[in-house]
Amino acid sequence: MAYFPMMIELSEKPVLVIGGGEEGSKKVRILQGFGAHITLVCEKADPDAVALSKRVIEASFAEEMMDLEEFVLVVAATNDREVNQRVSELSRQRAIPVNVVDDVALCTFIFPAIYQDQDVVCAVSSGGKSPYVAQYIRDRLKEVLPTHIGQINAQMGEFRKEVKERVADPAMRRRLLRERFDALIQDEN
Repeated sequence: MAYFPMMIELSEKPVLVIGGGEEGSKKVRILQGFGAHITLVCEKADPDAVALSKRVIEASFAEEMMDLEEFVLVVAATNDREVNQRVSELSRQRAIPVNVVDDVALCTFIFPAIYQDQDVVCAVSSGGKSPYVAQYIRDRLKEVLPTHIGQINAQMGEFRKEVKERVADPAMRRRLLRERFDALIQDEN
């Protein structure tokens, strides 16, 4: 089954990551890149993951850790299937979206392959079947998008504010926005 793509604002939101190995560290980097305040639980963590986390608990996972904060997301990235399964169950009971690395059946959300340029974010999913397919598509997107699409988006956002204030007619707004966008894209090429 395909997953519904949903963008979620994570800036300064509490996220729990359990497991500080290679996969947990990858998830910490991704989530921190979107401003999440990460609580990292693991016995031994990658130093980069520790540096990017707001709080680090150097211990094995315990159920009460789920109640430290009102987490908006949980990631289980341990090498212990029983722990990952229990984290999934506890997250579901609390209605918290959960990702269990490399176990789609235990997930309520999955990490897409991401391309980001400022506020422009492209996410590609294979439904958890093949990260390589998603990464391939993401890389092809990077090749065809203008190199400064994030800057173009920022300029369009400012122009849109101006047009909304000055122009009452929706059809005229759309035309002006389309013309500006076309000009910015043309300048990029």
